[in-house]
Amino acid sequence: MPSEPINSSFREHTYIRRRGRMTKAQMRAFDELVADYSSDTVSLHHNRCVGIEIGFGMGRALLDWAQTKPEWQLFGIELYQPGVGALVDGLHKREIDNVRVLQQPAQLVCADIDCHVVDEVRIFFPDPWPKKRHHKRRLVQVDFIHDLARIVKPHGKLHLATDWSPYADWMREVLAQVTSFLPTIDCTRQADTPSQVEEVLDSRVTTNFERRGQKLGHEIHDLIYRRKVVTEASEKVS
Repeated sequence: MPSEPINSSFREHTYIRRRGRMTKAQMRAFDELVADYSSDTVSLHHNRCVGIEIGFGMGRALLDWAQTKPEWQLFGIELYQPGVGALVDGLHKREIDNVRVLQQPAQLVCADIDCHVVDEVRIFFPDPWPKKRHHKRRLVQVDFIHDLARIVKPHGKLHLATDWSPYADWMREVLAQVTSFLPTIDCTRQADTPSQVEEVLDSRVTTNFERRGQKLGHEIHDLIYRRKVVTEASEKVS
């Protein structure tokens, strides 16, 4: 199979590291523990499944994933420093050693990952950038999803969740343009109604951003896609 090109447009991607206000515990963890859990790249381990959560927020879902799947090697991508501090504090207290943190833009991280090596990517409650003039800042864009398709294994999973219905529609429209991903679950529920879909229940806990959306009465959308089986012919058209 021919190697696939890395999207060079991501090389010029600019970003701002989000500092925010930290609690004393988050600041202490950030200062003292981040180096122990940090990585510059998604390094692969033989015979271990690889999972990535992009924009893990305060880290609650990633901590749960790590505890329920200790045999996996997980990577969390986040620029919000209080969230990084909260995550590494939780990793340290729970003695979890299968998570590494990357404080870089997801576009740059994914551009450096080899083809078809990731088992699952999760994007839970990304910033919806609701104003039309800001839509170009949304994480879910066609070029980026194409790059995720490049790194995800055949049959691998992409799980997106949002409480902003217009963004859910945007996600569906973007994924419809990336034929390498096939829709398998499209679950919409009311804020006060638990999910009845087993794969959604097994995939994640309620995040802080989800709780905020629930308080506002927003519908919760879970969208799950599977990577098509890779063949030379399908790669040329996907």
